[in-house]
Amino acid sequence: MSAGIDTLQFRLILSAIDRGLDRSCKLVVPRRVDEPMTHVMLRVLAYCLFCQDGPGEGLRLAPGPADRDGPDLWTHDLIGEATEWIICGAPAIEDLRYVMQHQRQAKIRILLGSDHERDHFLSSLHSFRRTLPGLTAIDLRQVDTGFLEALGAEVLERQRWLVTVIDHHIYVDLGARALDGEIVSVPLPSLEEMREAARP
Repeated sequence: MSAGIDTLQFRLILSAIDRGLDRSCKLVVPRRVDEPMTHVMLRVLAYCLFCQDGPGEGLRLAPGPADRDGPDLWTHDLIGEATEWIICGAPAIEDLRYVMQHQRQAKIRILLGSDHERDHFLSSLHSFRRTLPGLTAIDLRQVDTGFLEALGAEVLERQRWLVTVIDHHIYVDLGARALDGEIVSVPLPSLEEMREAARP
């Protein structure tokens, strides 16, 4: 592993009721030294929320925070094209625009970790001076902040999670304690609203 990157290991036993998914796996998560533990947990939660059974390489984690050239997690199809592009935390709008232009074939998902991230992201969208066709197709969700911070307090290099996802709620049994939090969908402005905001 390159300098500046550590790894955390998560043994997941995952049940996603709405997706009919039951999975047991080990998730090895690269962590950059400047990456907050809450962001690591957001990436693990994104895996739990969005992994699917099916063709292709499956949902994979990238070795650091997302930017315009790489997501936090992604899924490839059988010919190597990204089919899902997942960003954890609020992206810069110019970076998001770049991804939307260059990954048109992919479903873009954004998972936020706080009200502050949500408000900053939506405010940035409304003040952006260009329109973003296709914005409403993005899957934007937010994790309960207290739940995320409680998970982030677990700094063990190896963790075992028993996870259940059902009805916009996620439950994580850590053995010594059990945590749960709500996952809410966040509406995005329409193209008409973006055009109105872009007018001088």
